[in-house]
Amino acid sequence: MTQKNLLKKVAPMVLTAAMLFGMTSMAFAKTNKTAVQNVTIDLEYDLAPGMNSSQVDADSDSVGVDNVNVTSVTNTDFGKKPKVTLKLKPDSDFTFKGTAKGNVKINDKTGKGAAITKVSSTASSMTVTVTLPKTGSTDKSALEVGDVSWGDDDSPVISWDEADYATQYEVKLYRNNTIKETVTTKNTSYDFRDKIRENGKGSYTVKVRAAVGNSNSSKGDWTESDEFEVDDDILAALGGKTNNSGSNNGGQTGPNGSNSGNKGAWLKDNVGWWYCNADRSYTTDNWQQIDGNWYYFNKSGYMKTGWLKSRFTGKWYWLSTENGSNLGKMLTNQWVDNNRYFVDNSGVWTQSR
Repeated sequence: MTQKNLLKKVAPMVLTAAMLFGMTSMAFAKTNKTAVQNVTIDLEYDLAPGMNSSQVDADSDSVGVDNVNVTSVTNTDFGKKPKVTLKLKPDSDFTFKGTAKGNVKINDKTGKGAAITKVSSTASSMTVTVTLPKTGSTDKSALEVGDVSWGDDDSPVISWDEADYATQYEVKLYRNNTIKETVTTKNTSYDFRDKIRENGKGSYTVKVRAAVGNSNSSKGDWTESDEFEVDDDILAALGGKTNNSGSNNGGQTGPNGSNSGNKGAWLKDNVGWWYCNADRSYTTDNWQQIDGNWYYFNKSGYMKTGWLKSRFTGKWYWLSTENGSNLGKMLTNQWVDNNRYFVDNSGVWTQSR
């Protein structure tokens, strides 16, 4: 056999051996990586509504971990629990294949209670989701309301500074330190005109606090206004009842000895209709004649409608329930209440159908 032929036969054998050696070496290289046994992630963060990845620092000194990157921070509205996504890479001679999820730990260096909620991995990467505490849950100043104040020129409108993360405000009205109304609004002002007119003279204050939802952990502290002193003049300017005497005025004798009133004005608030006399007094628990018609006003001074039993004689009267100009009038000499009852010339019920 010539040398040339010998080379032709040996060369393929050498090439085959080299290929087999290379494949074996590659396989050996692939299986030669060491699995990362334990992963501890050091985490620091600035917990705040609207936080982003720049406010989160993550690192690890665990054997086999090359680096930790913060890839996203989501769910950062006030009162929510932000979710931080971390991406880990192993050292070149390590793998995450075989790393137990239970061996992945978080070291919350901020000390507020971050927790791992999800771990997923491949041989070359690991993704860890960390849930942080609620934003604002330990800092009520984030919902601070400032400068709660009444309007100028004896205005019954209360206003306050906007809180950064509030979605609504709880507002309480007090008269002489007694609560009179609680409202919830998305605005930064509220008009208490009707409530002050209803409750009359006194010293009024308001408390306001910001809120996000209904949970107490998502509500700020109360901020109180200065006192708003409402006297007869301010109450009259607001269209309220001053009740100088609480009695009737005038001279004509009406049902059961009541009197007719001097010329005044009809007023309405969120409770009902009442009549303000020319001297700013109003009738309570009695009859009053106004423009030739008789009306009855309850103990609070509001006009009554429907059936009324006289506290003087025990007789029954019908006060119109018809909306419009007849509302509240004592009707006479006609069938009333769906034509079932008849009232005579004095307005007294005398017969039924």
